[in-house]
Amino acid sequence: MALVDKSFSFNGTCSVEEKDHFINHSYNLLKFANESRQDGRFNDIIIHFEKKLIRANKMVLSCYSEYFNAMFKTELDEKYKDDVELHGVEAESFEKLVDFMYTGKININTNNVCELLAVSDYLQVLSVKELCIRYLSKMMSPQNCIQIQVLANRFTIPQITEQFNKCFVKNYQQVVSSEHFKKLSKDDVIKLLQSTHGKVSSDLLYKAVMNWVKLDLASNENYLSEIIKFVDFYQMSPKMLQDEVSVEPLIRKLGDFAYPLFDAVVQQSKNTEKSLISLGGANGLTKVTKFDLHTKQWIQLPDLPVGQSKAAAVVIDDVLYYLGGDVMRNGRCTTKIVHRLKLKGNVLKWEKVAPMNDSRWGFGAAVLNGHLYSLGGHSGKQITCSVERYDPLSDEWKDVAPMQTPRGWFAAVVLNNAIYAIGGYDGNESLTSVEKYNVDDDTWVYVKDMKIEKNRHAACVAQNKIYVLGGVNSNGKVVKSIECYDDQYDKWSVVGETKVELYGHSLVAV
Repeated sequence: MALVDKSFSFNGTCSVEEKDHFINHSYNLLKFANESRQDGRFNDIIIHFEKKLIRANKMVLSCYSEYFNAMFKTELDEKYKDDVELHGVEAESFEKLVDFMYTGKININTNNVCELLAVSDYLQVLSVKELCIRYLSKMMSPQNCIQIQVLANRFTIPQITEQFNKCFVKNYQQVVSSEHFKKLSKDDVIKLLQSTHGKVSSDLLYKAVMNWVKLDLASNENYLSEIIKFVDFYQMSPKMLQDEVSVEPLIRKLGDFAYPLFDAVVQQSKNTEKSLISLGGANGLTKVTKFDLHTKQWIQLPDLPVGQSKAAAVVIDDVLYYLGGDVMRNGRCTTKIVHRLKLKGNVLKWEKVAPMNDSRWGFGAAVLNGHLYSLGGHSGKQITCSVERYDPLSDEWKDVAPMQTPRGWFAAVVLNNAIYAIGGYDGNESLTSVEKYNVDDDTWVYVKDMKIEKNRHAACVAQNKIYVLGGVNSNGKVVKSIECYDDQYDKWSVVGETKVELYGHSLVAV
């Protein structure tokens, strides 16, 4: 007898729309499957280990593991067995994976992430492998990045390798001084040197090579001539060449390789022109003069085509660039024009190049990896945080990530492959804040604040630290303190005072 008479019907009209209904059974289904696994009702496979048996369902294993899916759906002997031996996998790690398949939960920590990555890669449990990759990505630091990259190479994880390259370049000096780097094989060291070639200074590359060689001198000295080729000695700082390279016994022992190298290095150091150039200034001054530090003589250079005050000047590969500032044409106006002078040319003359995207005065300029960066300053209307980059080869300016704080009358320097924007004025007050530009991921991040607010100050890099002196605070009072920044510890400290009051000045390291 039918439960309901088919002739039964509702009379009248109904306002409820007919529709299909869907209920997600996955949670209840997995919960029931897990309970059944525990009491053994529907298990159809036993995984054998040396001292342990783990019971499960072929369907669940195949759903989450490409390894088991291939085993149970192809015409292999295991397809028809109800027990299988599993080799090369620890029972404890496998049990964690099985629990995950039935519950969707797994605990990943520093003690088990390597083993879970290995077993999930072997059994192709892709969801757990991805969780391990995310965990490793979050825990990467200068202290462990080399160990994590070893895993990335072993299990072919390109996203980890990409993150490692950025971490390695950003924290190069710290990483190459670590014990993990020093214990790498010769082939691994070569891979790292190749990956960072052109991204870090030759000084740092040289230190990396010598750190590795000297850890195990008896074994590694034989490889020195092979890996020293990654160091471009012609791009090294004169101080490094004089203080370290020229007196290094290991370099001198390189035999035939060393002699032409030293000839070239000595010749380069002799031919390095030592001079200071003074150009531009207030009231549209166009005069340009050069002071030769060898002869102690001032030499007249070609006048600037346009008198610009509050402009910026930098040198890239013996080419002097003069950019932005104010010009006096029927009143003062802020400009974006850029001129350059090739200092090694047979005929010295100024030429106009592509103008900046934005007009600026009271701004910062810096050179990094052969590119010119123009930062912040006053646009003629307001203080800006915009940043743009000039490529001398293509003669093009392109906007890059802006600073997080608008800054004018601040200091910009380059230290360890990063640009620092230091202090300045935001339109309301003098600043203590400092930002760091990471060229690899085009981002600005705040670092430790200076101890004293200031604008119209000056900064330079000496002995791998940033020194800042002079300037004025929000009340217009001159700051006499000298501050020093150590990027290794992200720390500012006051190291002295100037004897006279300084602001709106320049600072260089000699």
